[in-house]
Formats: sequence, structure tokens, C-alpha cells
Amino acid sequence: MRIVTRWLSIVIPVVMSISGHADQLNSSKLISTEQLKEDFQQLYAGLQLGSYDLYAHRSKAEFDSMFARGLTELDEPLTVFEAQKRFMKFAAHANIAHTRIDFPMADFMSFIDQGGKTLPLSFSIDDNEVRVDQYFGLSDKIKHGHQVLSVDGISVNDWLKPLRGYLSADNAQLRNELLEQMVAPLLWLDQGQKESYHLKLKDPISNNVFEIVQVTLTQDKQSQQTSESQTQTDSKPREYKVIDGAIGYLKPGPFYNVYATNEIETWDNTEFKTFIDDAFKHFIEANVSTIVIDITGNPGGTNSFSDLMLAWFADKPFRFASDFRIKVSALSRAANQARFPKSGSADDITTKLEDFYSRHQEGDVISFPLDNSLPNAKPHSIVDKNINVFVWIDRFSYSNAVSVAAIAQDYQFATVIGEKTSDLATTYGAMEHFKLTHTGIQVGYPKALIIRPNGEAQPDGVTPDVIIPNYQARLTREKRLKQVLAFLKSSRLEKQ
Repeated sequence: MRIVTRWLSIVIPVVMSISGHADQLNSSKLISTEQLKEDFQQLYAGLQLGSYDLYAHRSKAEFDSMFARGLTELDEPLTVFEAQKRFMKFAAHANIAHTRIDFPMADFMSFIDQGGKTLPLSFSIDDNEVRVDQYFGLSDKIKHGHQVLSVDGISVNDWLKPLRGYLSADNAQLRNELLEQMVAPLLWLDQGQKESYHLKLKDPISNNVFEIVQVTLTQDKQSQQTSESQTQTDSKPREYKVIDGAIGYLKPGPFYNVYATNEIETWDNTEFKTFIDDAFKHFIEANVSTIVIDITGNPGGTNSFSDLMLAWFADKPFRFASDFRIKVSALSRAANQARFPKSGSADDITTKLEDFYSRHQEGDVISFPLDNSLPNAKPHSIVDKNINVFVWIDRFSYSNAVSVAAIAQDYQFATVIGEKTSDLATTYGAMEHFKLTHTGIQVGYPKALIIRPNGEAQPDGVTPDVIIPNYQARLTREKRLKQVLAFLKSSRLEKQ
């Protein structure tokens, strides 16, 4: 597996949220100083107007100061690409994952296709400790697990600091997880192509500290190495199987159509429903006593998919949130109206949102009425089958995968196991977009506060009912599954 494959598998669903809004921009187009300032003013005004609470983590005074400074610094024409870099940092300053301008993936891929060279390694970042995760270079000295002490004579955390500024995240751990997948692309964004990097590394076994100059490499020169990392691309996006004759293993994969060829197909759940129904029927026929649902490393998606899975083991009606508070704005109404088809009928939620907006005033914060999702009736249910269901999460479970865990936990449909998620169950979400007039840059913002089913209003991740000790989130999925199954057996949580 080469490093660009890794970026595509992580960056597209997580950073771009499969939103369909990562439009191809004319990146080399030169924008006048006056137009840049108008777009920057539109950016800040739009974020204030549409966001549920732009100042949840940063004060208005901080933002006003950053805006004034940024406006002054727009003192010469810039390309769309350079403007996008500045505006990305401004949006990311909110420390809200859904307040963001997406990474210019099309430009980066063009750079790669044209023979661009990048740093041939990725990092794992835990707190302030940075290690080599995967290495794609040609040196036999750099190994998985080596601690990175400095780069180009700068302590590694100071070196990474400018890159963190581009990433929108609600907490430091989530930002680090995004960063470790994106170091090489963000280096290109921030600095352009460099010929080499001077690395100071430490071998954790021998404690030997050494320095090496690592040259950047084109994609075809980067080696296809493997490591213990879970970030290797899984062979199947979705999978189910029976283990040891008694344990059903289900990896539902992303909660969107992984086989879609366009944005409309992305939300077609036909394939997913067939897959889920086949999986649970197979488990019933195999007479399993335990089911492990693996949503680790899952980028999320939408509940129109995940509810189909939950309905198989839910024993009561359920909702993905106890409250869904929307801030009414002209921006959000316009974004919703854009989803109406030119002919035919709009989907149910689009129609309901239009009615909702029409009945409320600009700036109102109102709870949007949510319908219950219903459990399946027999024979499409395992509720009466005396099967233990475990939902397995970790720090790499994102977005709707976190919501699935919260529903399973709060309604007591299943036992949640693994490690705490970095992404949040109560969160600022329901993302919408608006476009800046002159640059064409798309800006994302959260129009709602989504409160998890148990009513906990404090934004936080999902803490498992059962935390697996010494869990290693970066091992391959196969090795982590062995660890989980061994733990279930040793702790007698698995039904015999």
C-alpha cells in the first residue's frame, strides 16, 4: 500500500465528510485585494449568521482580533489557492470540527500526478509524543515506532504547530488524529515541495538517538511497505463472518454507499440494507451466541443507514438525539432549498426543514421535531434470540459511528466496548455550506446542537461500558479483533 492510498481512504470521508462540496476551484486565478477582503468579510459574517454557536470554544473578542489582523494582511492580490489557505486557518480557529474549509484535495492529487515529491512517512501522535507510523522511503535506518524528536532543527511539536492551524477539531486528541493522517499533504499545503527533511529520531528499544536526512520522493518511488498500523486499507469495506462457530463478527463499514459513483448514489442505502439483512440472517442460521459489531476506524455517514442495523437488535423505538436544536438562518434555508430537485419531489427531511424554516425567524434557536426509528419485527430481529451484542469503538470512530455507539449505550441495546472516542456524541453538527462570491471557496458550518439520546448536553465522546485494558488502536484490525475476542472470553462477557 502506498501513502496516497492511505490519504484517500482517510481524508476523503473524514476531512471532507463525503459532503459533495469539495468543488474543483480555479486555484491559480488571481483575486484582487478588494475582492479578497469582500470574501473574507463574507466568510466571517456567514459563520456568525449560520453557526449554532461560533463562539462555543473561542471568544468573540479573539475572533474579532483575528479577523481585523487578517483583513489588514490582505494587502495584495492572491491566487484562490493562497486565499484558501488563509481562510482555512480562520475557520479552523473556531475549534469546531464542522466549522471548516476543506483541504484542496484535487490540487494535491494534481501535484502528485505531475511527479510532486512528499515526505515518505506518516506519524502517530499521542499527547506530545510523535512516532514514525509507516515509512515508505528507502532507508533501512528508519523504522516503525521510532520517536521523532525534531525536524530541520525544530522540536517536532513546534514543527507540527503550523499544520495544526489548518485543521478543524473540537479537541486536541481529535486534531492530532486528523493531523497524523495528513502530515505530508499539509506540509505541501503550508510549505510547498521541499527536497529533504533533517530528522532527529530515537530508537525506543536501544534508546539510540540518530539523525538522518530524508529526501522527499515521488509517488512511484515510495515503497509499498507494511506495518503494524491499523491504517492499512482493509480488503473489504463491509464484512461479516462467524468465528469459532459461536461469535458473529460484523463490520458494517461506512454508513453511506461505498460503491456510489455520484453524490446522489452516496445516500442510496439499498446495498447497505441487503448487506445488513444478510449478515443478521446468517448469524441467526449459525445460532451464534455473541455478535461483535466493529465500528472502529469508521468515518461515519448518516443514520438512514445505521438505523437499519440498529433496528435488528433494538427492543424499543429510538432516536439519534434527545434534542436537535437548530439555529434558523437565511443561509441554512438557502442551503436546504438548493437540495430541492428541479423536477419531482424532495426527500422528506428537506421538505420538513423548509416548513420548519418558514415558520421561524432569523436567529431563532428551535428544537427540530425528530421521528422515532422503529425496531424490526420478527423475523428481522434478534431481540428474542438471547444473543449478546457488543458495539466495538475506539478513538478512530467518527461522526455517525459515535452516534451509533451512543444510541446502543443510552437505550441499552448493546454493550459498548473498546476505548473512548475522540469525536463527540453531543456535538455541533448538521453541517451546511455557503460559497464565497469571488473565490468560489465553500465554507462549512454547523447549524445545530445535537444532544445524545441520554440528554447529556456537555460535548463529550462515548466512554465504553467496558474499557478493554491495554487496547492498541493502531494495530491491524485482525490483531485488534483477536485482542477483543480474547478479552471477552477471559472476562466471561462472551456467551458460551
